[in-house]
Amino acid sequence: MPRKNRLFIQGFPHLTQLRGHNGEPLFREENDYTLFECSLALAAKRYAVAIHSYSLAAERIFLMVSAKDRQSLSRFIQYLGRRYVPYYNHRYQRYGALWESRYDCSPLQPSNYFLLVKRFIECDENGINSHHSEGVIPKNIIVPHPVWLNLADDEIQQQQRFKDFCRTPINPALITRIRDTLSQNCLLATPAVSKRLESQLACSLQARQRGRPRKYTSAKVDQWQELERHAAILLRQRGYQQVRLSLLEHESLLTEETPVPFNHTQLRRDGTTGCLRLVSRTSALQSMSRVWYSGTMFGQGPNDQSVQQSDQIGVEAFGMPGIDIELEQLVFQAHFFQRLGIADQIELHLNMLGDAHAFAAFRRALSAYYQPHAHLFTPEQEQQFKSHPEWLGNSSDTWLQQLAVAAPRIDAFISNDSQQRFTHLQLALNQIGIAWHHDTQLYPHNEYCQIVFEWRNNDDVVSRGGRYDACASRALEYPIAACGFALLVEPIARLLEQRKVELNPPYSVDIVIIASQPRVTIQTVLLARRLRQQFPELSIVTDSSQLRMATRHKNSRSQGAKITLEMEGDGYSLQLYKAECKEYEATNIDLIGDQLGPMLWL
Repeated sequence: MPRKNRLFIQGFPHLTQLRGHNGEPLFREENDYTLFECSLALAAKRYAVAIHSYSLAAERIFLMVSAKDRQSLSRFIQYLGRRYVPYYNHRYQRYGALWESRYDCSPLQPSNYFLLVKRFIECDENGINSHHSEGVIPKNIIVPHPVWLNLADDEIQQQQRFKDFCRTPINPALITRIRDTLSQNCLLATPAVSKRLESQLACSLQARQRGRPRKYTSAKVDQWQELERHAAILLRQRGYQQVRLSLLEHESLLTEETPVPFNHTQLRRDGTTGCLRLVSRTSALQSMSRVWYSGTMFGQGPNDQSVQQSDQIGVEAFGMPGIDIELEQLVFQAHFFQRLGIADQIELHLNMLGDAHAFAAFRRALSAYYQPHAHLFTPEQEQQFKSHPEWLGNSSDTWLQQLAVAAPRIDAFISNDSQQRFTHLQLALNQIGIAWHHDTQLYPHNEYCQIVFEWRNNDDVVSRGGRYDACASRALEYPIAACGFALLVEPIARLLEQRKVELNPPYSVDIVIIASQPRVTIQTVLLARRLRQQFPELSIVTDSSQLRMATRHKNSRSQGAKITLEMEGDGYSLQLYKAECKEYEATNIDLIGDQLGPMLWL
């Protein structure tokens, strides 16, 4: 089978890894590190390769480099081997290859992952102590990337901001993702960029799990109920009140886009609109309130005419302008995902948009910046330019990426109050221990302001939300603070399926009563009614099928029944089967009530 062609994307930095053959240590003495660093400087100069970060350890070598083409990167690696390996073999009296097979390589989207990967390399996030670069030191080897230069105006501030960034918690899911993309020679990028590049290159660029993909259609009813039950418990502890929303609405209040063309009413596109209408009609909710809902939303498809269905569990809070409520909701989501057993597979992405006026000014500046190049846009890019010019900075087109480097940045439009608000939230998350990533390319589809966030698993968004004070105030026609998010059931269910996570649901049925003879069917119904009156908290069903007895017992077990009662032909005697025992106990309808209490801890 031919080996896979190494992935190279022009204009992207590449994370590369070299390992020793059969676990051979790559460095043994201090001089080995010094010589290899000299080889790095010579190889970079010879083949015009920019080295942004490196880490040298006996177990492996990490390099983050930018090369003009595939050949330059390959020759750069070859040159390192031709200079270092003969020295190493001669010094330690060995011969043969030093590197293990081919070098690993992973392109990475600089705007979102450059600083994260640089931290991964230089802060020993791989769990191995190493000789590594520090920011832009050593200067004879390290070439600053534009993302690094955008950290601050001078080198001292750049170093300090990077050190502050390295002190924040890091999500284990991100470490796992970097390792997977590197080992599988895949792209490390946002879902949008990955999908665009996949369509252009006609190949899969994202890391996959081993083995055949698990079949998945949609969230099962019991899985949906369990997700809602887990959420309801945690939300009730935090004082959230469940509400029911109308399935039909006249107009979506939150989204800025053109609604799906229905006559006068349409299926609800989001739960926030229903919550805002509920607040406007209920005076008790207008001062300060916490509500949550669940149900199906009908959003607009990519072709602007189709309707896409999605199941959500939404959480909204009104009348609380401080960061406390945003922190509360982020902590809730972290606790919820931890309770489901998927916390190590998702990442929290944050961005600060400023208030509504700041974000509008930012969009106007972007429109003016991109206007001279508008004639070169594709139809999709032209639509983004008109409605969401901030999305152009996340394009997979190389020329747009180069153009975006000098584009206006939202930091220049955000007020000091918004900056302090974001800083306080970051410090609070660090103190709690929630890992987060400041994603400067995270811009919402809806009309959010201030904080916006997403929880992601690779190419799936499992939760999204933020603050929308301006939108809520305009809809209600009076000032109000609003913040909320939606848990997306389908992506969470897919993640649970992939991870084979069991939610350990409670038994859906407690007792199943089976009639051994058709003539005692009425007696089983009467017994079930009597037991329901005695134990109203139990779920008790009668098996009215005419299947074989063995099949009926099997069905009882598949329903999760703790107790199965088989009524004999006399209508009085019973055989009691426990779920964990194959043997039965003989009893009767007079004694069964007293026996069930101790068995079921009632």
